[in-house]
Amino acid sequence: MEIFTSIYRWVMGFAVFAIGGPLLMILTLFPGDGLHYRGARILSRAILWTLGARIRVEGTFPTDQTYILMANHASFIDPFIIAAVMKGKCTGVMAEESMKYPLWGALLRRLRVIPIRRRSRDSARSSIKVAEDRLQAGYNVVILPEGTRTLDGKLGLLKKGGFHLAVNTGSPILVIGIEGAFRFKRKTSWRLRPGPIIVRFGTAIQAEDYQRMSMAEVMEVVRGQLEVLSGETASV
Repeated sequence: MEIFTSIYRWVMGFAVFAIGGPLLMILTLFPGDGLHYRGARILSRAILWTLGARIRVEGTFPTDQTYILMANHASFIDPFIIAAVMKGKCTGVMAEESMKYPLWGALLRRLRVIPIRRRSRDSARSSIKVAEDRLQAGYNVVILPEGTRTLDGKLGLLKKGGFHLAVNTGSPILVIGIEGAFRFKRKTSWRLRPGPIIVRFGTAIQAEDYQRMSMAEVMEVVRGQLEVLSGETASV
C-alpha cells in the first residue's frame, strides 16, 4: 500500500509543479519582487501538502535585518520547506547540476538562485561573490553548509563557504533546523513517508559576535545550533 501511495503522491506533486511552475514564471515578469516571492511560498506549500509533508514552525523568522540562513540538508524537499516559511526576498546557493532541468532551472534563475559547481574552488569563490551582491541588494541568502544531503540522517561536515560569506559582508547568521525531512524522503529511497516536519528558527549570530571568534569557533556554534534545532541532540 505504501508503494502505491508514494506513486500517487509523486504524480500529484509533479502535476502541481507542472501547473504552478509556469504560473510562477509569469509572475516573475511583473516588476518588483513581492508578488513572485509570495507566489513561490504558495507553490512550495502546495507541493509539500500534496506530497504529504505537514509543516509546523517553531519560532519566528525575524525581518529586521538581511540574514545568511544556514540549514541542515536531509531531503530534496528542503528548498521547498525553506521557501514555504521565508518572508521577504530570499535566494540561495544551489548545486549547478540541480539547475539543468528545463522548467525547474528556469524558475530558479528567475528567483535569482546562485549556481555553484561543486568540487571547483573557482566556482565556489565566484558564487560567494554573487551571494555578497545579493545580500547587499537586500536578499536573505540560504546556504546549506553540509553541501549535500545526509545519507544517515546525521549532520555532516560543514563547509566554509557560507562562513566566508558572513565574514566578508558582516551579515548576521540565522540557523534553521529541519526535523522530519529525512524520514519523509531520504536520498537513497524514492518512497515518501507522509508526516509532520518541524522547522525551528535559532538565535541570530550577529557580526560583532562571530568577529570575536575564529572560523572554527563560529562553525562550532552553528553546528551546535543545527544539531539541537534539527532534533539530532536534545537542547541543554
